[in-house]
Amino acid sequence: MSSDKFRKDDFIDETDPLPAVRPVEGRWAEPYRARGTGLWTVHLRRPEAIRNGDGRLVATLTASDLHTLGDLMAQQDGLAWEGRR
Repeated sequence: MSSDKFRKDDFIDETDPLPAVRPVEGRWAEPYRARGTGLWTVHLRRPEAIRNGDGRLVATLTASDLHTLGDLMAQQDGLAWEGRR
């Protein structure tokens, strides 16, 4: 067995990005429909980001349809934007 069979290029370092996986973008995770209630639900990707004392910001939103959920997400994004300024 030759030593050149396993080259450094054949190994993936733990800091290397995964192939064909893009970094997650946006504040919100993927919305889903709750099985028990049938309501559309979405969670913040980083809920710890809202702990700045603003009681208007929430980590989870629920709505009866996706359009309303999208409106609520946009409203929360606007409030978060205001809080950063």
